[in-house]
Amino acid sequence: MPGFEEGVAIGELLAALPAPRREAFVLTQLLGLTYPEAATVAQCPVGTIRSRVARARETLIAQLTSDEEQPADPEPAEAARNGALRSPAMVVAVA
Repeated sequence: MPGFEEGVAIGELLAALPAPRREAFVLTQLLGLTYPEAATVAQCPVGTIRSRVARARETLIAQLTSDEEQPADPEPAEAARNGALRSPAMVVAVA
């Protein structure tokens, strides 16, 4: 199980996905529905679910790869001292 920080990071990554792709990814990869079950829930063809999941995976991999290439953000306390603002997703998750 991921810790709090990992959970926040996962939430931010998923929030960046377009809603249809996020729905398909969550239904199949996180909730464990089969593609036909997810298609029923999403009220779309199975092929559409497959496509959305594949594109969601591509987007998530690209986001993770680009995050690894960038220098890490300063610690939250240091960022606050330097005047950096938290993202709205972080504020909601912390509040």
